[in-house]
Amino acid sequence: MTNQEVSERWLLISLGNRFRSDDGVGPFLLQKLKTSLGHAAEFYESGGDMVGLLGQWKDRRVCLVDAVQVSGRKQGDLIRANGLADLLAPSLCNTSSHGFNLKEAIELGKNVRLLPRRLEIFAICAENFTCGNRLSAEVKRGAVLAEQQITELVQADNGGQQCTNNH
Repeated sequence: MTNQEVSERWLLISLGNRFRSDDGVGPFLLQKLKTSLGHAAEFYESGGDMVGLLGQWKDRRVCLVDAVQVSGRKQGDLIRANGLADLLAPSLCNTSSHGFNLKEAIELGKNVRLLPRRLEIFAICAENFTCGNRLSAEVKRGAVLAEQQITELVQADNGGQQCTNNH
């Protein structure tokens, strides 16, 4: 596989802390996608290091997954946004455990020319950010929907469904 082929694969990024209950939906979903997509994408668990994203996502196609709190939305709701074109609501930027928020990372990326070519955000509404490593049933349902949409997106851009079974 050439460097060009590697750089053309989608980069799937999870934010969040796997030890803060529903905030762990990003790492949870990333693990599921590793199994279903295999080598069709690259995977990066950032843990909320927004500045570290800049070097990872430059000139890439990126799907970013995180848990958010949004008033008026139900736990488990999936919010999808184009991170480069949509006006991001503050709730999609001020996630539960990150000091430097997503909107600031995108703005900094613009200023220093370190933006992805495409940024699809998958935000799953959550309520429980207490210590623990268990996702609520509602957040798991939102993760299933996000997994389906991300898988379809990656497979469509890679020319259709890929066989990831090595048997």
